[in-house]
Amino acid sequence: MDRRNFLKNGLKVGLGVAVGVAAGGGIALASRGENTNLPYPYVKLDPERVAQRAYNYYRKGHCAYAVFAAILDELKEKVGEPYTYIPSELYVYGKGGIVGWGTVCGTLNGACGIITLTCKDYGKLIDTLFSWYEKTELPTFVPKGKVAYPKSVSNSPLCHVSVMKWCKAATNHFGRHIAYNSKERSERCARLSASVARKTVELLNDYHEGRLVPVKIKGFQKTKMDCMECHSKTR
Repeated sequence: MDRRNFLKNGLKVGLGVAVGVAAGGGIALASRGENTNLPYPYVKLDPERVAQRAYNYYRKGHCAYAVFAAILDELKEKVGEPYTYIPSELYVYGKGGIVGWGTVCGTLNGACGIITLTCKDYGKLIDTLFSWYEKTELPTFVPKGKVAYPKSVSNSPLCHVSVMKWCKAATNHFGRHIAYNSKERSERCARLSASVARKTVELLNDYHEGRLVPVKIKGFQKTKMDCMECHSKTR
C-alpha cells in the first residue's frame, strides 16, 4: 500500500471510529427516546481555553488525543450528553501520524473526529482546516511564560513532512541539529496541538454562527503527494 492510500485509509479509520463510538452513545440515548442523529449539539467554545487544554493534554496522549480530547471535554462540560458517552482517549492511536507511521498529522486526525461529530457539512470544515494547516507558519500557540518557537510551513497534511520541515527550520533557529525525537520537537508538537485545536474551535464557532467562509479544494490538490517536499536537498 502506498503512502497516499495509507493516508486515505487512516482518515477513514479515524472518522469511522468516531462515528462508531458516537453510534454507541446514540443507542443509550435511543433507549430513552431521545434524538440520536449526528451532528450532535454544539455550543460556542473559547478557542484560547481549548488551546491551553490541548497543550496540557499533549503530555498525556500526544497530538491526536490532545486536539480531540480538549474539544470533547469542553463539550462534555458545557453540553453533557451525548458527548459524555464518548471516551476522551478515543484518538490516542493517532500519535506520530497513526502509531508512528508518519501519515496524516495527528492534530488533524483528532480535529476531523470532532468536526464530524458536530457538523453536517463536515467536509467543508475539514478542507478549510487542512488548507490552513498546509499554508500557515506553525505553531502559532505560545504558552504563558514561554518564548515563541521557530515555525515552518508544511505544504502537506502528513506528519512526516510536517515534522521534518520543522526540524530543518528549528536546526537553523537553534544553531544545532534538532532531531525528530528531540525534546524540542515534542514541545513543538504540543504547541501545534494547541494551534490546531484553537483553529478548529474558531472554525466550529463560525460554522454554527453562519459566518464560515469555506475554502474550496479541488480533488487533484488532495491527492498530490510530493516526496520532494521534505527530501529535496534544495528545500
